[in-house]
Amino acid sequence: MEIALIGDRHTVYGFRLAGIKKTFLMEEIRQEDIRGILKGLFSDNVALILVTEKVAEEIKNVLEEANRYRKGIMPIIVEIPDSSGPLPEKIDSMRELIRRTVGFEIA
Repeated sequence: MEIALIGDRHTVYGFRLAGIKKTFLMEEIRQEDIRGILKGLFSDNVALILVTEKVAEEIKNVLEEANRYRKGIMPIIVEIPDSSGPLPEKIDSMRELIRRTVGFEIA
C-alpha cells in the first residue's frame, strides 16, 4: 500500500524527502486533470491520499464526487495543513472531532 499527496510546492518537496513517491504539485496540474489523477490513485495500490487544505478547498467538488463513487473504505482521503500552517476554520473542526472522539476537550 502506498501514500499519495496532492499539494503545494513546499509540502510536496517535504514529503518527497520523506520518501513519498506519488506526489502531485498543484501548480503543475490543470483543474480538468484532477479527476483523472484521483481516478488513477483509486485504481492503484494507494491506501491514503493526502491533500493540503488549500488545495482541498480548490477541488472540493471533485473530492466530494470521488468520495461518492469510492468502493469500500480505501483509499482514505485526508486533508492536512500545508507548509503555511492550518486554515483557521479547520482548527475548530479538528478540535471538535477530538472532543467527540475522546469525550472531553484537550487544551
